[in-house]
Amino acid sequence: MAVAVIVPWGTDNGPRERVWTKVRALWEKSGCDLIVAADPLFTLRGKFAVGRAINQAVRLAPAGYDRFVCFGADMLPCTTTVRWAAAELDRQPWTLLFDRGVGLSEEDTARWIEGGGGHVAAGFGERFASPCVGPIAFTRATFEKVGGFDERYEGWAYEDVDLWYRLQRDVPRAAPQTYPGTPLIQFWHPETHHDLSQENPNVRLFHDTWLVRSGK
Repeated sequence: MAVAVIVPWGTDNGPRERVWTKVRALWEKSGCDLIVAADPLFTLRGKFAVGRAINQAVRLAPAGYDRFVCFGADMLPCTTTVRWAAAELDRQPWTLLFDRGVGLSEEDTARWIEGGGGHVAAGFGERFASPCVGPIAFTRATFEKVGGFDERYEGWAYEDVDLWYRLQRDVPRAAPQTYPGTPLIQFWHPETHHDLSQENPNVRLFHDTWLVRSGK
């Protein structure tokens, strides 16, 4: 059985487009089986939904693919992490991919693009450490068991955390989470992708779904 890398993407004709052009070229050279996941309702709804895009990608992927590794369009490809995740899915139903990462500034991202893409020099960016729940891998059976992503989440925020919560609840791992040695490297994206205010419907949806239910 085979492993596919899923990257959700909806064109924005802006700064992220330039990043994705370089990132996609690296994936296509990597030897990984790449699925670029489109949101089928993006044009109609006006908001790109990562959940809809990945749900459709898994649903339409040939049956021979039984394991999926999800990266963001603004994350540096890492074949070492893909190989590690594929092996982990031989033993576990799902796995996060990173426990730490580096976020590049707008200036460093532009410099990387102008340099042709590829290796990111050591020392670039601002380091962060936390469970990174967006980049994730799962078996097809696991994804189907939890029903995939909740497609009520549109735009940015919490669709990945919601899936992670359901995976932990409904298909718990039989072993503690472990990580490969490589860090996540994430390129700059506009601040509109960081709205965690109550004005963001995703924030309210997550609160009502998980925090109110648990009494927090």
